[in-house]
Amino acid sequence: MNSKQLKYFLKTADNGSITRAAKVLDIAQPAISQQISSLEHELSVQLFERDFRGVRLTQCGEKFYLRAKSIVHQMAMAKSEIVETESNPSGRISVGMAQAVCNVLAIPLTQAIQNNYPNVELCLHYGTTDFLNQCLSNGQIDLAITYENTVTDKNFSSTPLIKENIYLVVGTEKNKEMYVQLCKRDHIEFKDLAAFEIILPSQTDPLVQMLNRYETQTGVRIWNKQNFGLLMTNLRYVTDGLGLMILPSSAVFHLEKANQVKTISITKPSLKRDVILVSNSKHPTSSAKQVVNNIIFELTKDAHSLGNWRGEILF
Repeated sequence: MNSKQLKYFLKTADNGSITRAAKVLDIAQPAISQQISSLEHELSVQLFERDFRGVRLTQCGEKFYLRAKSIVHQMAMAKSEIVETESNPSGRISVGMAQAVCNVLAIPLTQAIQNNYPNVELCLHYGTTDFLNQCLSNGQIDLAITYENTVTDKNFSSTPLIKENIYLVVGTEKNKEMYVQLCKRDHIEFKDLAAFEIILPSQTDPLVQMLNRYETQTGVRIWNKQNFGLLMTNLRYVTDGLGLMILPSSAVFHLEKANQVKTISITKPSLKRDVILVSNSKHPTSSAKQVVNNIIFELTKDAHSLGNWRGEILF
């Protein structure tokens, strides 16, 4: 039994004629006859009595008519509910981000959800890669925006977002002569970084692990200056002209626009890393989750086109 059989049966019963039902449905008469015959064979009853004037329901047909009408109505309601859910998703979606990503995506993502999907509740979390992976594993968050070579759970599925450029960041405040001279440069070779103390995250951070690989390849050692923990606090130290950091443009684009910092491209080798969007295949998906997923991709493109997140789009 299928929906087509039920539809043809109901139209035939309502019109009292296979011929008239065929005209209403705009299909060939034999198609209706075949579907009704198959339905009667499956039910092992005769649904219509046939004569030269048309058809009329048998006693079994009248009972089945009420059931078929209810089934078709329920199917229509289910379809309507699904369409409504897809066009107006609802639910609570939690997204985890690293601090630099949060700086470039958190506000536009929140605004996009509030303006376009008022029934979706967006919850944002930020933290280290290990923290985000743990939250994604235990279901505390639905999506994580993190970095290459950090996905270890076999149930995680990831999609590349952007291969971001990594820069040396210097404050424009003229406190130290060496920083004043740096502000005049657009490029610096990796080996020349050894001349400075640079504020770096913890050893477990993907950025430090990437730098460690470059240090091994080049034999250059980067000297680590005291880290104050939070990105915002470290950047305050940099904008005051007291230190340097190595960061993507996503972390400092707002300070660049305010002319508080200068980003200097690192060359020989250039520093880049992949940013990825990760979900847990063990956890259920939803239309709300898909909406947030799609908006993240669109906002990544927007941030890239504005120059706020520089690098190469990967999707």
